[in-house]
Order: sequence, then structure tokens, then C-alpha cells
Amino acid sequence: MNILHLMSQTHLTGPEVYVAILCRKLTADGHRCFIVSDTLSVQAEAEYISLPIHDRSLLNRLKNIIKLGRLCREQRIDLIHAHSRAASWLANIVSKMTGVAYVSTVHGRQSRHAARRRVNVYGRHIIVVCEHLAEHLRDDLHIADADIRVIRNAIE
Repeated sequence: MNILHLMSQTHLTGPEVYVAILCRKLTADGHRCFIVSDTLSVQAEAEYISLPIHDRSLLNRLKNIIKLGRLCREQRIDLIHAHSRAASWLANIVSKMTGVAYVSTVHGRQSRHAARRRVNVYGRHIIVVCEHLAEHLRDDLHIADADIRVIRNAIE
């Protein structure tokens, strides 16, 4: 499988370490991984592509959608795995454009303003790293139409 991990990272955080560990395991199992993010501070068993995912201006988002769509087609991506809110927003659109499946991992609490309660950018398949985040998505963000699964970092 060809898997695209999408993050909005401007500095080292837990999700970046999580993705690096996940890519190491996926590559060992025979999969091909790509990481698209603003920066990458850790070594990962993946091809890294730098894009300004954190920049949410309309022009930048349109450029990122086009570049990600092209990447999905050229590299025959089978799955997009988004690891941040900005990444999930892009993955949602690119998935609809290309037909590539996507999953989101929520690594922390999300702010609860009205727009986030109206639109579920995380998709139908959401991974959370603890039960508390599953409750937060359901109760605070009113995400009821998704399959939310708790998967702790049990790889290492």
C-alpha cells in the first residue's frame, strides 16, 4: 500500500514522532510511506515532501489541494492519514477529488467554536489516542456520524 501521512508541523511535536514510528513499522511490513508537512524534525522511513500545510490562506489551501491531488495520482496513493486539523481539512477535499480513502488521527483536544461543531473535517474514520478524546469529539464537537476508535501508540 502507498500511504500518505499529512501533518501541519512547524516544530517538533508528539504527532510527528508518532508518524515516524508508524512509518517505520509500515515500511517494515512492506508498505511505501510519504510524509507531507511544513517541516520534519525526526528521521522517518518515508519520502518527505515539504508543503506549507499550516498556512490556511485561501490561495495556499488551493495550491496545497492541487499539489496533494497530483501527488496522490502520480504516486498511486491508497490511503491519506491526516494528523492535524489543517491536514484533515485538506485530506477531506483531496479524498473527494481523487477517490483516495482517508483516516484522521486526533492527537489532542480541539477548540470548540461553532464552525468546528457544524462541519466534521476529520471524516468517517477517526483514530484517537485515548478515550477522553473520543468523548471530546462526540460530546463537545458533536461528531456522531463517524467511526471513532481508540488506538494507543502500542508500536514501540
